[in-house]
Amino acid sequence: MKPFRHATRIALATTALLLSAAAVQPALAAAPPAEPRPADDRQVPAVTVDASVAAVDAQEEFRLRGRAGALPAGTEVTLQQRQKKEWVSLPATVRTKADRTYSMRVKLGIKGPNDLRIVACTANESDAYTMRTTAPVCIASKPVRVLVR
Repeated sequence: MKPFRHATRIALATTALLLSAAAVQPALAAAPPAEPRPADDRQVPAVTVDASVAAVDAQEEFRLRGRAGALPAGTEVTLQQRQKKEWVSLPATVRTKADRTYSMRVKLGIKGPNDLRIVACTANESDAYTMRTTAPVCIASKPVRVLVR
């Protein structure tokens, strides 16, 4: 008889739990959805990139310009190129100006469409009180496509 009483208690507890969840669900559905907050430059340190041209000849120079969001002036930004579904860093880095913008000259040799992006990483910071070092945070821009003929 004791196993039967135990099973009955479990069934009653499960039923009570389901009924309480059903009572709470309409209250949650009636609540208005939270409005998304606008993306502020201080909240999202976005990195942007724009190419000066849409198509170039191989080894022809063009410019990439953009803004490094809320990252501090002097932040190093690196050019990356998608090669076989992987992002590869190219030997092209510049530092952001005081107004957090950057501009770099680029020459590409791989013919066809080239997807490029800019990656900016914050420096390691250490806290003298806790003796902990935070890892650098890297932010990548949305890719821009340049056709190389």
